[in-house]
Amino acid sequence: MKLVTIFFSLLLLTATKECGSDKTADASEMKKEITENMNGSYDVTMVGDNDYSEYDITMNIDMGKENKISGKSACNNYSGSFKNPKENQVEMGMMMSTKMYCKETSQIESDYLGHLSKVASVNPTKNGMELMNKEGEVIIVAIKQK
Repeated sequence: MKLVTIFFSLLLLTATKECGSDKTADASEMKKEITENMNGSYDVTMVGDNDYSEYDITMNIDMGKENKISGKSACNNYSGSFKNPKENQVEMGMMMSTKMYCKETSQIESDYLGHLSKVASVNPTKNGMELMNKEGEVIIVAIKQK
C-alpha cells in the first residue's frame, strides 16, 4: 500500500511540475511573439483626443538588445531608447530630435513628443498599438504600416 501511495505521489508531483514548466514556456513564447510583433513601422493617428492622421507622424520600433524608437514628428526626426522591464510596460529614455522649425506643425509636434514622453505601457491591437500613460489612459494610437 505504501508503495502504491508513493508511486501516485511521484506521478502527481511529476504532472504538476510539467504543467508549471509549460506555463512558463508559454509565457516566454508569448512575450517573444509580442516583442516580434511590436517591431516595425507605424503611422500615428491619435494623440490625446486629437486626430493627427493627416500629419506625417511615424514611429519605428526596434525591440532587441537596445530597444530603440525613432520616427518623424510632423516636422523633425526623433530617436531615443526605452526599457521594457515587464510585459507591455515601457520606461521611455532620453529622446533627441532634429531642430527644424515648421510653423504650421510646431504645436502638433510638441503635443506628440510631450505625450510620447509620458508613455508607460503598450497594448497591442489588431491593427497596431495603443500607448498608455501611468493611469492606463490611451494617449497615442498607432497603426502598423503594411
